[in-house]
This record gives sequence, structure tokens and C-alpha cells, in this order.
Amino acid sequence: MGAPLCLEVASVFLLAFLGYHGIAFAHESPPGHSCPPSYSSSYIPFPEQNYGPPANPPGRSADEVYERFLRATRGNPVEALQRYAETKEWRRKEGMDRILKDPHPHFHVIKQNYPHYFHLRGLCNEPVYYETPAKINLNAIRSAGLTMDGLLRHYALVTEFMWTHVERSQHSKSIYVIDLAGIRLRDFAGEVIKFVKSAASFISQHYPERSGTIFVVNAPLWFNVIWKVVKPIIDPVTVEKVRVVRGEDNIRRELNEKIPIENIPPEYGGLSMPLGNSPEEHLLAELMRHNNDPCGI
Repeated sequence: MGAPLCLEVASVFLLAFLGYHGIAFAHESPPGHSCPPSYSSSYIPFPEQNYGPPANPPGRSADEVYERFLRATRGNPVEALQRYAETKEWRRKEGMDRILKDPHPHFHVIKQNYPHYFHLRGLCNEPVYYETPAKINLNAIRSAGLTMDGLLRHYALVTEFMWTHVERSQHSKSIYVIDLAGIRLRDFAGEVIKFVKSAASFISQHYPERSGTIFVVNAPLWFNVIWKVVKPIIDPVTVEKVRVVRGEDNIRRELNEKIPIENIPPEYGGLSMPLGNSPEEHLLAELMRHNNDPCGI
């Protein structure tokens, strides 16, 4: 594939990823510049867990879930009801209400070959999620007998875990750090990017009003070309949420504008524990251990 065609494919991918087709962020509310009154800048520890979503989690009433869809459609009740109905059907079809209770035998293989982590909180107590798509080892994942559909189901599980265990409020939004270190232009036409695009599609469709700030870090220089092409035709609300940053000092400084330095992992110049060792990651691993135990212990 020639460079011009690669750039075209990459631009289309980035548009899809950022929701140019109205799926992801184009209809979402603008990012706030101050924390809601109920938020705290300090890390909130996990409550006691019983290895499954609570029967009636705080902020999970049908009315409050519908409100997110209403905000995502800028107050259009017809569109909001349609999207809400589609999400309820998707959840029924995909068994989302039991996904955190089902066995997941490939969990450790995926975690070893796909760098993605929950890691502490932002200044407004937002859950923070880190991901490095270029480091996904699809060959090792396939060798373990896992298909792309299985990998997407894992991503659905991780997303459901975020919004039922890590953060239960219907008003909370996340901080997403996508690290493009090592990504090549030709990767934008490969299976890894197909996976990222598919995952972004169902998350944006069925988990609206959840995106706060998106940090794109360690992007190669050619990414600037794509961003310049895409930026003028993306909804301004989305553009305001995205920060493209490179360079260790710049990344640490930008992250620190949204995340306390003690909550930033050392991989990005912070003072916390390394990625993979946060309380959220330990809780997820323990939940999967419990689900995979045939005795349910």
C-alpha cells in the first residue's frame, strides 16, 4: 500500500474512531473545565465487592441511564429513545448483564499480550484508562485459540467493569490515554486497527456521554498530517477533548493538568505504582480468578 493511500485509510480510521459518523462524541456535551461539586480530587478506594455488579448500583436507574442518551443526542427524545432501545437490545443479545459473572479463560493471555490498564483517578476523580494498540500481539492471542470476536468481547467486559465496578455514577466521564508508540502507517490497514475501530464503535454507541479527555501520546510525526486533515471536519466538541502530545516532559505536564502526579504511572513520569499494579487491576484480576474457579471460590 502506497503512502498516500495509507494516509487516506488512516484518516478514515481516525474519523471513525473519533465519531465523525455521529456515533462517538459528535453529539456529546462539551468537556467541563471544573469538577462537579460531588467530585473529589483525591483517590476514592473501592468498597467491598461481591464479584458481580450490585443488584441496584447507585446511579444505574433506567431514568438516569436514559438521561445519558438524552444528553448525547442534545435533548432529542426520539433519537435518545431509539438509541436507548438499541442499547437494551444489544445488551440482551450480547449477555452484558452476566458478562462479569461468566468464566473468561483467556483473560490472562489477553492481558499478557495486549497492554490496557485501569489506573487510579483524575483530578475530578475520573477513572483513567491507558492503552497501547501497537503492542497487541495478535499472533500470541490467536495461538491461544482466541478469535477477534473473543477479543472484542473481552473489551466489552473491560468496559462494563469500568462502569459497574470502577465508577458507578451515570454522570462520570473517563480519561483515556492512547499510546501510539511504535505504530506504523501501514498498521492503520491491519487487524489491530480493525479491532480498535470495532471496539470504539460499540463503546461510543452503547456507552454515550462517557468520554472526558482523550490523550493521544507518543504519536509519530506523520500523525500530524492525518490530524490536520481530520481536525477541521470533526465536531468542535470532539476536538476540544483530544490532546495530541509527544515528548516525555510534555506528556507528563499535559497529563498532570488532568491527573494528580501521584496518580500518573512512572511510565509517563508520574509517582504512582507501575501500570498493571493499580487497585482497579487487582480487583479485575481477582474477579476473573473467581469467575474461572470451577468451585466459585
